[in-house]
Amino acid sequence: MHEPVRHALWLSTLVCTLALGQEAAFVRDLDASGRVTLTKDELSQLLPGANMGRLTAKGNTHSWKNDAGGSFVISSDNKDRGGNASTAHGKWNISDDGRYCVLIEWKTVDTEEWCRYIVRAGETYYATKSDKLGTEKVYKLSIKR
Repeated sequence: MHEPVRHALWLSTLVCTLALGQEAAFVRDLDASGRVTLTKDELSQLLPGANMGRLTAKGNTHSWKNDAGGSFVISSDNKDRGGNASTAHGKWNISDDGRYCVLIEWKTVDTEEWCRYIVRAGETYYATKSDKLGTEKVYKLSIKR
């Protein structure tokens, strides 16, 4: 299968996956599903080469693939700004305390930089600022190997 076709199929699957199951809003919502915070070692196995995706609060779908060397190119459908898709370069790493950290140098909006704990509830991954506080928000994150 050609790379553009494979990417389009993966992106459409990602959109469907992210659109479903957005019910978890807080860390405490994940407890019934056996929430587990991934360790630095687990992230070191899972994240290099992984296809990543998220649905932003503004309704934009973002997708990227973590290169083993710590970089990626992210794609956005920019639905909130008329749907003119764009890409940007980014860097990722795993912090000493086991958080997934991202820096995205967007061309038309401010640079994005964050670090989040990655928690798994069942087969679904979420990113959160704190895995200790039940009222902390969680954000669904697609991670596919």
